[in-house]
Amino acid sequence: MRESTHRALRASSTGPAKAIAAAVLLALAGCAPAAALASTAPHGESALQKKLFAEGVQRFTFDGWAGPAFPVWTFRSVDTPADAPVLFVFHGVQRDADKYIGEWVELARRHKIVLIAPEYSQAAFPGVEAYSHGWFTEKDGTPRPPELWSFATVEPVFAAVKAREGLTAPTYSIYGHSGGAQFAHRYVLAGGGPHLARAISANAGSYATTDAVPWPFGLSGLPKGVWNAEKAFALPMTVLLGTADNDPKHRSLPRQPEAQAQGPHRLARGQTFYARARARAAVYKTGFNWSCVLVPRVEHDNAGMAPVAVRILFGDAKPEAGADCKALPR
Repeated sequence: MRESTHRALRASSTGPAKAIAAAVLLALAGCAPAAALASTAPHGESALQKKLFAEGVQRFTFDGWAGPAFPVWTFRSVDTPADAPVLFVFHGVQRDADKYIGEWVELARRHKIVLIAPEYSQAAFPGVEAYSHGWFTEKDGTPRPPELWSFATVEPVFAAVKAREGLTAPTYSIYGHSGGAQFAHRYVLAGGGPHLARAISANAGSYATTDAVPWPFGLSGLPKGVWNAEKAFALPMTVLLGTADNDPKHRSLPRQPEAQAQGPHRLARGQTFYARARARAAVYKTGFNWSCVLVPRVEHDNAGMAPVAVRILFGDAKPEAGADCKALPR
């Protein structure tokens, strides 16, 4: 009963005062948590979002950084402890954080993971540059201060969710698919954050290869001090690639000349990125803590990649750093 009431109150950030009161009354009356949570969904929410709220997913508006406010979706099942691992899930170009977190809910419940899915809305982060590329400059090339980079959102969101949920995890992991994978691997290349533990970049459409090519397709022109090869290559990152994500005519495949130069499709581009990074690490004579994993028969599908990602981050799969791209043993 106490947990039902608590969850209903935490869901209040998604609805008006009447919905809050209704949720609490339902919980106190002995209704199931799902029924109480469903009543807190604001009028006009999509069917998917109402379903997510009913399952215990939360949403709040985050304004604890120097840039514009934006929504953040979270999920923590009722039996997930305060010291549970924390995972950021970064959405794709559709800015559909609700869909992404929905595809991770059951995995998070099973593995007792706290999910955080920031929603980098078009209103707050206009264009792919403002989201997936780090937002280092304005459209006219004017440099933006570091506290306004999109990468600067991750650490304060982590701190905010820890405070809201009473979490004690000292670190977080990140997973991004498609446009979110572009964000994730570029965040690693930019040094990540001080509390970043592991990263997965799944099915990115283009990469910042470790070559002298202008950002966002290479490392040339980055703000001073951002690129540190030893630090970036030391971060445990897995390049996760669906073997059937090999359509050169996919509707959302980036087609800039620099992207096309990386390969005809996402599978090839991911393999190119990983191979070049491994070679670059050898030239720099640094360590190389990255790995590359193939997911057989999966196309451009976040839901198909997530079960393998969770094995790598929190399960029994331990891909070998620096090894050739290959599928995990079953």
